[in-house]
Amino acid sequence: MTKKLYWESPYDRKFSAIVQSIEENGIVLNKTLFYPESGNQLSDRGYLKIKNFRFEIDKVTKQGNNILHHTTISNNDNIAIGDEINGEIDWKYRFGLMRAHSSQHVFSAILKNKYDIDTLRANLNFEEVFLQMSQKVDASQLKELLYEINTICTTNKLNINSKIIPREEAYKNSGKIRSKIPNEPQVRLMEIENLDLVCCGGTHVQITTEIGSLFIYDFKKGNEIRYYVGNKALSMGSSINVDMITLLNDLNTPLENIRDNIIKRLESLKNTQSQQRELSIKLVELISKSPSKTVNNIPLFLIDFNVDLKIINKMLSLFPQESLLVVNMGNNKIRLLSLSGKIDANKMMQKFIKKYKGKGGGNPKSAQAELEKRSESPLFDIEQFLK
Repeated sequence: MTKKLYWESPYDRKFSAIVQSIEENGIVLNKTLFYPESGNQLSDRGYLKIKNFRFEIDKVTKQGNNILHHTTISNNDNIAIGDEINGEIDWKYRFGLMRAHSSQHVFSAILKNKYDIDTLRANLNFEEVFLQMSQKVDASQLKELLYEINTICTTNKLNINSKIIPREEAYKNSGKIRSKIPNEPQVRLMEIENLDLVCCGGTHVQITTEIGSLFIYDFKKGNEIRYYVGNKALSMGSSINVDMITLLNDLNTPLENIRDNIIKRLESLKNTQSQQRELSIKLVELISKSPSKTVNNIPLFLIDFNVDLKIINKMLSLFPQESLLVVNMGNNKIRLLSLSGKIDANKMMQKFIKKYKGKGGGNPKSAQAELEKRSESPLFDIEQFLK
C-alpha cells in the first residue's frame, strides 16, 4: 500500500521512497508525493531518480491501494525492489492544479449556498476549470457569483483543512457534507472555513487567497462555465483589459456604456446585412434575365459581387436551362454552377486549375477552386475552353 505524502504534505516538492514493485507500465513505491489521476483532477508530473537513472513522470494512476508511476524500465537499468529512489514533483504544475481544484470548491459552494444549484460535473486542468451546473443562471446571477467568489479568493483568508474520518461518522454528519459519501472505510473531508465541507481526495491550497482571481472565458447554455485561475487568469485579464481600452477608444465610448454601445452596433450591423441580402437577391434576379454571353447556345452568367452562395442556390430556378453560372468569390476563388447536361462543372474547373494553377474540385453540377493566378476574364476563358 502506497503512503499518500501528497495528503500529509501537499506543499513538499521532494521526497525519498523505496521501490515496492516493478510493473509492466511503471513502478510502485512505498510512499509518494505524486498525486494520481482521479476525481477529475489530473495527476502530478515530475521525475524520479534511481541510482544513476532519471525517469520523467508524466502520468500517475491508482492501482488498487497502490499508486503506479508510469515509466519504462528495461532489464538493462538494473532497478530492483527495495532500491531507494528520490523524487521531485513539478511544483508549478502542482500548484496550478491545487489552485484550480480549490477554486472549484469555492465556486460550487457559493453556487449551492446562494442559489441551491448543484455542480453536476467538474473537470480540473492546470489553472483551468470546466463546470456544468444542474440549473441555468443568467448574466446577472453570474456577476454576483463571480464577485463573491473573487472576494473569497483574493481578500477573505479562509482556511482550507482536511481530515480523515470513519465512514460511519461521515454518515452521521451527511447533512453538512455537500457531496456524496464514498463507500470506503475511511473518508477524507475537505473543509473551507465557514463555507464548505465536501468529500475529496485531491490536492488543495491552504488559504483561499492563494487561489487568486478567476477569469471566466466561456459561458454557454446558461449552465456551462470555463474559467482560468493563476497565471492564465492574470495573462488573459491583462490582455482583455488592454484590448478593451483600445476598443473603447475606437468606439469613442466610456466603459460603463460599452455594452449598450455594442448592442446598438450589432443591431445596426444586422440591419445592414438584411439590406445587403435584399439587394443581393434583386441583383441576382436582374442577372438571371439576361446572360452575360452566349457560347454554343449555352447562356453564361457572371456574378461578380459578394453574395451568399445559399442565395444563389435558392434562385437557380430563375436561370434558363442549359445555363452556366460563374461566381467570382474574391481572393482568386471561383465557383461554377452548371444547369447544363452538356457542361461538367468539375471538368471545366480543372481547365481553370490547369491554366492558372491552384486546387479545387467538385461534381458535374458544382465546383470550386482557389487559383494561384487571377483570371482576368472567366467568361473569355470558358469561351476558349468550349471552343
